[in-house]
Amino acid sequence: MTSVRVVHGFAVTSLVFRPLLRRMHRDSVDATLFRYPSVGLGFDGIVDRLTSNLREHRPDGIVAHSLGCVVTWLAVQDTDWRGPLVLLAPPLNALPATRLIPRFMRWPFAPLLDHRQLMNATGGNLPVLPGCAIKVIAGRFDFSVPLSCTRHDDINESSVTPHTHNSMLFSSSVARACSEWVLAASERGEPCDGPTSRSHRF
Repeated sequence: MTSVRVVHGFAVTSLVFRPLLRRMHRDSVDATLFRYPSVGLGFDGIVDRLTSNLREHRPDGIVAHSLGCVVTWLAVQDTDWRGPLVLLAPPLNALPATRLIPRFMRWPFAPLLDHRQLMNATGGNLPVLPGCAIKVIAGRFDFSVPLSCTRHDDINESSVTPHTHNSMLFSSSVARACSEWVLAASERGEPCDGPTSRSHRF
C-alpha cells in the first residue's frame, strides 16, 4: 500500500483530519498524520521534527494543509525527499490577516509570526524542490489563505475547490484528488523534473 504522511497546520486537532485519512485509506493509501504541538512552537522546531520524521520513515507521498505546507516544503528540502506533494490551502505568500499580530505574542502565534517573517524575508521565494511533483488545492471561500497567497512558480498543477479553509478536509473529492495525485506519481515511479503549470476547477 502506498504510504502518505499528512501534515496539519496551525491550531488544529487530529480529529479534523480523520475524514481525510479514512477516505484516502479507501483509495488504498496508507495515510498517517504527523502530529506536533502547533500552538506556541516556532517554525524551526516544527521543521526539525518533521525533518527527523521524514528521515526515519520516508513516505511515498506527502499531503499537507495550511501552515503545514510551508513546514513540509522546508523539511523536504532539508531531507532531499523526492516524490508527490499535495498542498491544501498553502500560504506560499505573506498572509494579510497576520499583519495585525504583535511580535511579542509568541504564545500562541509563534508559527504565524515565523511564517510572516519568512515570507517578508524571502518574498515568497521558497527553495526549489527537485524531484517533487507539486499539486495545490485551494479553497474558493477560504478567507484564511486567499487564492492569491497559494500561487508559486514551482507548482505543477493547481485546483480550486468550493470550500473554506477547513471544510476541504471533509470533502470526498479533495481526498480523492490527493490519492490520485500520489498514486499516479507512484505508478510512474519517476520524480517530476519541473513545473507544467496546469490549473483547473473541481
